[in-house]
Amino acid sequence: MPFTLKTGGYFMPLGFGPLGGQKVCHYGDVTTLTVLYLTDKDALAALLPEPFQPADEPVVTVWCQVCRQVDFMAGGGYNVVGVNLSAVFNGKKDHFLGNYAAILWENDTIPIITGRELLGAPKLYADVPDPQQEGNDWRFHCSVYGTRLVEGTIKNAAPVDEATRREIERIAKAGMWMGWKYIPKADWSGAEVSFPTCIPNAPTVNQAWLGEPSHRFFETSWADSLYHSRVMAGLRTLPPKEYRAGVITKGTQELLVAESRRLE
Repeated sequence: MPFTLKTGGYFMPLGFGPLGGQKVCHYGDVTTLTVLYLTDKDALAALLPEPFQPADEPVVTVWCQVCRQVDFMAGGGYNVVGVNLSAVFNGKKDHFLGNYAAILWENDTIPIITGRELLGAPKLYADVPDPQQEGNDWRFHCSVYGTRLVEGTIKNAAPVDEATRREIERIAKAGMWMGWKYIPKADWSGAEVSFPTCIPNAPTVNQAWLGEPSHRFFETSWADSLYHSRVMAGLRTLPPKEYRAGVITKGTQELLVAESRRLE
C-alpha cells in the first residue's frame, strides 16, 4: 500500500519518511568577511520584491562565511558568498528593518536544499574556497564552471578594542534577515508557492578586525555561467558610491529555524 504523509518535516524524496524537525541549527565555528558599501537607492529598490522597500541608507553587504562545526552536517561545514540588500518590510502585520537576501552561493548541496525549500533563502551552488590571508590582507571569491562571479578584499585589517567588538556584535544581532520562498508551477505558468520569509539567527562575535574594503561583481555570459549570468547582470546595477566598512569576525551562530516563518 502507498504510504501516507504524516505531520512532520519532509524533504524530497518523500517515500523514505520525514527527516524530523530540528528547531535550532548550531554553528560552532564561524568566520565572516563583510564588505559594506552605499549604492544608488533606486537601483537597490529595483531588486526588491514588494512590499520590501530600500532602507533609508541603501547599503549593499557582500559577505563570505566559513561555517564549521555545523550540527546538522554532523560537525562538518561549508562556505558561503552572499549579497544582502538593506531593506524594510512593511506588510499588513509585520514591520522589520534588516537585510533582504538577494543571493547566496554555497559549496555544498545539503545547506542549499534545506535553505531554499525550508527557509526561502535564494541559494545556488558555486565553488567557494576558503578566504586567503596574506599578512593583514584578506580576500575571498566564488566561481562557477571556472568563471569568477564575485570577489571581495579587506586590506590592512587590524583587531578592534572590546567596546568596538561589542558594538559589532550588537549590530549583527539587531537586523532581521529576510528572504522570499518561491517554487514555480511545473509548467512555468506561475507560482506554486510565493511569499516573503524571515529567518532569525543569533550570532556571537568573539574576535573582530576592521580594514579597507573593496569588491567586484564580474560580467559573465550565459555560455560562461548559465543562469548565474542574470544574477550578475542584476548585481552590476548596484554601483559603489561609498565604502562603509570592511569587517572580519570570528564566533558562533545559531539559526533559529523554529522562529522562521512567512511574513504577513
